Amino acid sequence: MKTFKGHLLEEVAWTESLSTMLFDLPRGGIKDLKIPLSPSIFKRLWPKPIRSRVFHVTDYTGIANLVKLQGRKRSISAFYNIAGWTIDDGIRTDGGYVVELDADVLAAAPDDISSQPDTGGTRWLSWDTIFKTMGQQKYLKRMEDDLNEFLIELIMQYADDPKYMPNVNKSWIALGKEYRKEKRILYEIIKDYIDGMEQIIRKHGKELRFIFINYVGDRHLAPDPDSGDYEEWDELVVNNIKIIKIHVGPEFAPDFEEDDDIDGFPFKGWDDTSDLTKYIAQKVKKDLKKKR
Repeated sequence: MKTFKGHLLEEVAWTESLSTMLFDLPRGGIKDLKIPLSPSIFKRLWPKPIRSRVFHVTDYTGIANLVKLQGRKRSISAFYNIAGWTIDDGIRTDGGYVVELDADVLAAAPDDISSQPDTGGTRWLSWDTIFKTMGQQKYLKRMEDDLNEFLIELIMQYADDPKYMPNVNKSWIALGKEYRKEKRILYEIIKDYIDGMEQIIRKHGKELRFIFINYVGDRHLAPDPDSGDYEEWDELVVNNIKIIKIHVGPEFAPDFEEDDDIDGFPFKGWDDTSDLTKYIAQKVKKDLKKKR
């Protein structure tokens, strides 16, 4: 089992340290509070994973990173639906490649939920994303109260002078600044934070489980009720991945015309990105039928 120390010290690209992320409540106070999508926590609470065929857009360098992540706890973002231009331009990468995967789904939503990875590879969601964006406010009001009380407990336990109380937002930010250079105490605060989050997730496990995996049984993007526009992609947070096939978009497909594989994996080059998006839709639909 990976130790908490190991969780803090591992490094992946495009990440933020917990000592910065957890104490950053810039605008919405508790709405910006980070909730861990921890594979270890989820496995203890929900031992049977949801396995699914998913897709991940990346660039050529990203393929090598995915190979290393196979079978591991570290989580990545994936999708069921995506606009063609996003494949060509990428999402936080240069794009041009789509990797077809089998993976365990930790959370899924019909739009971009802006999951944020820490330096250990665990992804986090803001409370506002779960509470509002994923559309389940009526189920989780009590959880918001528990989160607020939990922060107050940590502040009163560790702050030498909780001078900003009862303003929880300012007090929590001040606590992070107070121990920024005292790594041992900061380590204990973060450890207590993660342990406390697990207890709260456990308490509201039935509601959260539904929220996190309900979209896996739907997989359809719905138009915005006001504008009628569709999201450019949905987002899944997945881990324990297995690479099935690599798809190369039109820009880079000619580079592999004489190759039999990419890094030992089967691949297909595409002349038209729209044909690739149709293929993805067909695979997603077929996988959904298998699950029913």
